Amino acid sequence: MSYFLRLDKKKKGIYLQMYERYWDSSLKQARTKSVKAFGYVDDLISDEISDPVAYYREYVSKENEKKKDENRPRAFREEIEKNIGYFLLSSLIDELKVKEDIDILSSVKNFQFSVYEMISQLIYSRVIYPCSKSKTVSSVFPKLYKYSPISEDQIYDGLSFIGENYKKYIELFNHQYERFYKRRYDRLFFDCTNYYFEIDLPKDDKQKGPSKENRKEPIIGQALLLDSELVPLAMEMYPGNESEKPYIRKIIEEMKRRYKVEGKTVQVADKGLNCARNIYAAVKEANDGYIFSKSIHGTGLSDTEKKWILLENSANRYTDYKDENGKIIYRLKSCIDEFEYSFKQIDEETGKEKTIRFKVKEKRVVSYCPSLARKKKAEIAKMIEKASNYSSYKNLSKEELGESSKYISIINKDDKGKKVKPLITLNEDKINEDLSLAGYNLLVTSEVKMDDLEVYKTYHNLWKIEECFRITKSFLEGRPVYLQIQETIYGHFLICYLALFLLRVLEIKCFHNKVSSYDIIEFIRDFRVVKKDEDTYINISSNQKVNTKIKQVTGKTNLDALFLTDKEIERLFTKTILID
Repeated sequence: MSYFLRLDKKKKGIYLQMYERYWDSSLKQARTKSVKAFGYVDDLISDEISDPVAYYREYVSKENEKKKDENRPRAFREEIEKNIGYFLLSSLIDELKVKEDIDILSSVKNFQFSVYEMISQLIYSRVIYPCSKSKTVSSVFPKLYKYSPISEDQIYDGLSFIGENYKKYIELFNHQYERFYKRRYDRLFFDCTNYYFEIDLPKDDKQKGPSKENRKEPIIGQALLLDSELVPLAMEMYPGNESEKPYIRKIIEEMKRRYKVEGKTVQVADKGLNCARNIYAAVKEANDGYIFSKSIHGTGLSDTEKKWILLENSANRYTDYKDENGKIIYRLKSCIDEFEYSFKQIDEETGKEKTIRFKVKEKRVVSYCPSLARKKKAEIAKMIEKASNYSSYKNLSKEELGESSKYISIINKDDKGKKVKPLITLNEDKINEDLSLAGYNLLVTSEVKMDDLEVYKTYHNLWKIEECFRITKSFLEGRPVYLQIQETIYGHFLICYLALFLLRVLEIKCFHNKVSSYDIIEFIRDFRVVKKDEDTYINISSNQKVNTKIKQVTGKTNLDALFLTDKEIERLFTKTILID
């Protein structure tokens, strides 16, 4: 049977999945099952993927071709195909020189295998062909050009060991990274996501909470921190039923302590992390700064502020930023004022709840993007249509309506306050307000001297952290998670994090953003050889476009050669070819 791309219409938009058609012999009929989830179309759009539907349709087509090749009988009896594209990752790990320290960390256990080799091979395998630990051991490890045999049981033991102290391994890679590149901490980018588990009942950190994929299964949270150059800096795992808001404070405080960071840091995060407690922690406790987005819908913003956003006169003029053709890309304006915040917390001495009030001098930068306005208005139109379809109270379900419920008003009392038969109408005031604010976005920052454009561009670097989550979930297949033991789960996410870290170092520092992480992954998966005789291999890689890109940035001119000898392949794995 074959794969196909399935497009599901859900509350948040079109959800893409790869399904497989297969024959159910017991039912004697054709059926389908989900093989891989890609995500929502809107979330998948990036500089590399402008049309997710077309992109993943092509991806599914390639997977069908691979399946045909797997089912095609081979002329040789044993597996002689080897992947050598991972020389990029292997060379980088060698240059970081983490082996000695990992060997010391693992010396407390009497393992009959190398933890360093296990970590390295799991990272390579995660990029080459992410799959179950069992299949990784049996099918992916043997395809590595150079590999050490490690059993499935040893993998689970090793993952549990490194997962128990996963922050030590992150600190190790960071420490070795700084031997070559000095970290910049003046801007820190933070965001959170979660991963679901194929289990019914919550256990340990696997708890039910708001899922990014709208799943009902237990989830686990992950906080991610990027440095000023958008290279991953730290990761924190937390229970799925906990709020993400405290973790920006926790992870930054711990990072500063671990790496002895001094000086001011500007924390950058989206509206989900924008709360009075986090602002207080940044400016009052840590003497840091912040750039947060702020919701312009609902009760989060006063009517006065909403009027200011829409107001344009001589004193409140927007500045237009245009492309080379004179078309407006976005518009910006700002104001500076003192704003009051408050939050409640438990007093450590009395044990009673108290209210903390404070003021912050803050710049507010509002942007208007025409393309975002068109997108938002289209989304609002869909929600209005959905809300209009409900004609009776019995059919009304907030769960079914989702966000569309905000456009419905239920009148169940008359002018005198007497209960009457419920009348369902559209909330025209809310609809008109949202339509008028479509395309606008509000940023709040403590950096009152920072230029409006710099504030805007700094905040919009957050798309890189969203891309990190997309790579981890879709390309490294960090989800769904089938592991059960907490330490093993953390070990799994450590491997995913380290794979992401290495890919980003290659992209940003080694290749100076000339090659994307997507291209690096594609090259690593594609660059394979088949052994012809004792000393010669045939290069069966087929993606010449990405092959050429890697050849240019690495200076390796023989990547597209038909024949490669053992010596030539060994040279690809030679150290000191990536880090200057």
